[in-house]
Amino acid sequence: MNKQDLEKFFNRLEELLEINGCNGSDLSNAEIILKEMNIPKEEQEIFLEDCRNSGGFCDCEIFLNSEDYLREKYSNIKN
Repeated sequence: MNKQDLEKFFNRLEELLEINGCNGSDLSNAEIILKEMNIPKEEQEIFLEDCRNSGGFCDCEIFLNSEDYLREKYSNIKN
């Protein structure tokens, strides 16, 4: 995932949270988005693990706890 993909991810996550809300227990919206974006499964797993390792254990926590970490990590990745 590169910086542009990350921006798409955050925009779509915001949309899905407005529609579906956050169930407070998993990353189901994030998983839907990564599949929609055709991110390879191995990359999806790494990204979701990055979310969890930075405190994003549910979809809303990605914004609350993981956003800065993810933006920093993926800011220099080109593709």
